[in-house]
Amino acid sequence: MKFAERLAAHITPEWNSQYIKYDEMKEFLYQYEQNAPVQDDEHLLQRYFARADEIFFQFCDKELIKINTFFAEKLAEAQRKFENLKSELKDNYHLMNRKKDRSMFKSSKLKVDQDDDEDEARTKLLEESDLKSPRTLGSNSSVSVRNRGQKSSVISNVLSNTGAQTIKQRLIEKNRERQQKNKQFRKENDLKLAFSEFYLSLILLQNYQTLNFTGFRKILKKHDKIFKTDRGAEWHKTYVETAPFYTTKKVDIFINDVVNLFTQYLENGDRERAMKRLRVPPFEEKQSPWTTFRLGLSMGMIFVLLPVTILLLIFTYASNNELSFNWKIAIKLYRSPFFIIMHIFFIGINSYGWSRSGVNHVLIFEIDPRNHLTYQQLLELGSFLGTFWFLSVIMFVISAYYNLDYYIFPLSLVVFLLVFLINPIPQFQFSSRNWILGILWKIFSAPFYPVAFAHFWLADQLTSFEFLFADIQFFSCWFLFQAQWAPLKKLFPDSPCIPANNRNLSCTFNVISLLLMCLPSWLRFMQCLRRFKDTSHAFPHLVNALKYATTFFDVGALSLKYHFSEMYESDWESPFFYIWLIVKFIATCYKLVWDFKMDWGFFDKNAGENKFLREVIVYSSKKLLLLCHCAEFFATIFVVSEAL
Repeated sequence: MKFAERLAAHITPEWNSQYIKYDEMKEFLYQYEQNAPVQDDEHLLQRYFARADEIFFQFCDKELIKINTFFAEKLAEAQRKFENLKSELKDNYHLMNRKKDRSMFKSSKLKVDQDDDEDEARTKLLEESDLKSPRTLGSNSSVSVRNRGQKSSVISNVLSNTGAQTIKQRLIEKNRERQQKNKQFRKENDLKLAFSEFYLSLILLQNYQTLNFTGFRKILKKHDKIFKTDRGAEWHKTYVETAPFYTTKKVDIFINDVVNLFTQYLENGDRERAMKRLRVPPFEEKQSPWTTFRLGLSMGMIFVLLPVTILLLIFTYASNNELSFNWKIAIKLYRSPFFIIMHIFFIGINSYGWSRSGVNHVLIFEIDPRNHLTYQQLLELGSFLGTFWFLSVIMFVISAYYNLDYYIFPLSLVVFLLVFLINPIPQFQFSSRNWILGILWKIFSAPFYPVAFAHFWLADQLTSFEFLFADIQFFSCWFLFQAQWAPLKKLFPDSPCIPANNRNLSCTFNVISLLLMCLPSWLRFMQCLRRFKDTSHAFPHLVNALKYATTFFDVGALSLKYHFSEMYESDWESPFFYIWLIVKFIATCYKLVWDFKMDWGFFDKNAGENKFLREVIVYSSKKLLLLCHCAEFFATIFVVSEAL
C-alpha cells in the first residue's frame, strides 16, 4: 500500500487538518519537476531548483511547526486527564479500603455487642430470680412454682427481644453492604470505561507521531530522488529527528502507566484480562473474508429473487384470475418491513461513504470502537433480511393463487424480524442489537434521559417513517380482528381495521391513526425540550421544538377536515380544507428553511468558495451535495402534493 493511502486510512478524522499535507507536498514536487526548464544551461537549472527548494522547505517548516504545536497541546491535555484519572482511582481505592475496614470492624463489634447483650440478660435473670436455699424453696413450694413461671416468661421475652434486634441489625448491615457494593461496582465500571477511552486516545496520539514522522521521511526521500540531491536527508536529520513530537517518550510512558494501573487496581493483577479490555482495533477496518463471502451470496440471491418477484407480481396482476387477497392490504402488510430492511442496507452504504470521506461515525454515534459493525456487516445484514422479504412475497402470491392460507407469510416475516432483534442469545450481533434497543428505549422514554447524537438522529429517521406506525396499527388490527384465523374476528364482524367511513373521527381506528401520525414528531419535540433543559439554550432547541410542533397543528387541521367532510360535496367547499392548507404550507416552509439552513448549512454567508453550501464540507463532490438539496426539495413538494 502506498503511503498516501495508508495515511488516509489511518488518520484520526477529527485531527485531519493537523497531519502532514503529504499529497500537497508530493504534488508540489511533481509540478516543479514537470515545469523544469529543458535548456542545457546548468546555472539556470540550479537557480530553478534552488528556488523550488526554498519554497519546499518553507512548506516543511510550516508543517513541522503545526505538528509540534498540536502535539504539545494534545500531550498537555493527556497529562491533565491522566492526573485526574489517577486522583479518581486513588480516591476510589481508599474509599473501597475504608469500606472494607468499616465492615470488618462493624462485624467484630456486632459480635461483641451480642455477647454483651447475652451476659447482661443472664445477669438480669440472676438478679430477678432471687435464688433461695433448698430449705426455703422446699417450704415455699407454691411461691417457687409461681416464680418459675415468671422467670421463664422473662427469659423468653429477653431472648426474643435480643434475637429480633440482632436480626434487624444484620439485615440493615447487609442492605448497606449491598448498596455500597452496587455503588462501588458502578464507580469501578465508570473508571474502567474512562481508562479505556484514555488509552485509546493515547494510541491515537502515538499513531499521530508515527504517521507524521514517516510522512516527512517519505516526502524528503522523494524530494532527494526528484531533485537529485541530499538536502532532504540533511533537513530530516537536523529538524525532524530532533523535533519534540518525535523525541518525546511521554506518550509511551503514559501507555505503560495506564496498563499497569488498570491491571493492578481494576483487574486485580490479571494483565491478560486488562489488555483484552484495553485492546485497540486496527485503524484500518479489515473485512473478514467470510463476511465478504456471505455478503456476496446474499446479494446474488437478491439479484435472482428481485426479477422473479417483479415478473410474478406483473403476471399475477395482469392475469384474469381473481385472487382472494386485496392488493392494498398486501402492500400495507409488506411495506414497512421492506423499508426497514432497505434502511439497514442504506446505513451500510452511508457507513462506507463516511469512512471514505473521513467522518468518524463511530465517535459521533458513541459506538464502542472495539466492537461495532463494519459497513460490510451492515450490508450483509440488510441483504440477508432482504432475501427473506423476497421469499415471503413470492410465497404469499403463489399461495394466494392456489387459494392457500397466504396471510401466514407476512405474519411469519414480521415475527422473524422481531425475534431476530430481541432474542437474548449472545449471537447474531448481540452487542449491536443491544445497542439499538437501548437507543430506541431512550427515544420512546423522552424526555427522561439525556439526549445524545444517536438518539435524535434515529428519532429524526422515525419522523420520515410516519407511515410505519400506521402500518403497525393496521398490522395488529388485521391479524387480531380481520384475518381468516383472527382470534377476535367473531367479536368484531364489521372489520374495525377497514371502516366503511374511513374519515369520520367517531371511528376509534381513525383517531388512533391520527395520534400515531403525531408520535414521531412528539418524540423529537420532547427531546428538544430535554436538550433545552440540559443546556438552557433557547436557540436552537426551542426553535427546533416548534418545528416539530407544527406537525400537531397539521394533524389537528387534517382531522377537522376529515371529520366534517360529509357536510360538503367536495373539499374545495369546506373551510376546514383551507385552514389545513394554510397550516400545511406554513409547516412545510418552516421545515424546509430549517433543513436547508441548519441541517444542510445552505446559504452560509461564510461559505467562500463553497457557493450555496456551508463553510466546511466533508464530501469532495459539491455537485452531489447540490443534487441532494434539490432532491430533498422536490421530495417534500411531492409528499405535500400527495397529501392534497
